[in-house]
Amino acid sequence: MAEAPGAAWQQDVSVLVIAAHPDDEAIGAGRLLADHVGPVRCVTLTAGERCHGDHADLDRVSRDRLLEWTEALRVLGVTPVDTRRWPDGGLAGHEGEAAEAVASLAAEADVVLAPWRHDPHPDHEAAGRIGAAAARRAGVPLLGYLVWTPYWFPAAEINRRGATLLVQPTSTRAGRLRTEAIARHHSQVRPQHPAIRPVVPSELVDRHERQLLVWEPDDQNA
Repeated sequence: MAEAPGAAWQQDVSVLVIAAHPDDEAIGAGRLLADHVGPVRCVTLTAGERCHGDHADLDRVSRDRLLEWTEALRVLGVTPVDTRRWPDGGLAGHEGEAAEAVASLAAEADVVLAPWRHDPHPDHEAAGRIGAAAARRAGVPLLGYLVWTPYWFPAAEINRRGATLLVQPTSTRAGRLRTEAIARHHSQVRPQHPAIRPVVPSELVDRHERQLLVWEPDDQNA
């Protein structure tokens, strides 16, 4: 694995983080964000309202998850940006309008951070493509972060798809803040019923042993 290209990531740049769901950025990029000294803003393209299934009170789940998201971002020192959101589980059907909405925010940043577009969840894949389109329109670099990939696939899968896996050094303090931020997502890390596992299992969190990023040269514009 390589070190992150200095031209693409510097500690003082302005960053726009795109998430498909509240908690994606804490899981996949929490260490990076906690260590960053430049301004960081974050958008979530859905409220993650279907995380407990369609039988749940979707409005309540949405409110709860967005509150958790705001609290977790505060731990990481990141500013939440309130934007239009699209249906949880159906983001792929709204990529064009979402990219257009996010492009203006991307134009105000030096780099865009979005889920890797092959992360194994349909909304993560869509968010990755949206991030790439927004970064391309804004003319700024794009880096991907991983959410479920370390849980399901070996690192070789990233290279097989023509991308480069990068290791971004982070501090011990950043690791502690990531853990604290993820813990703020109570609806995801605590079982909703004794017989049901949490939406985000501890094994997933633990698989992220280091801060990893994905670099795809074809997505770069600067």
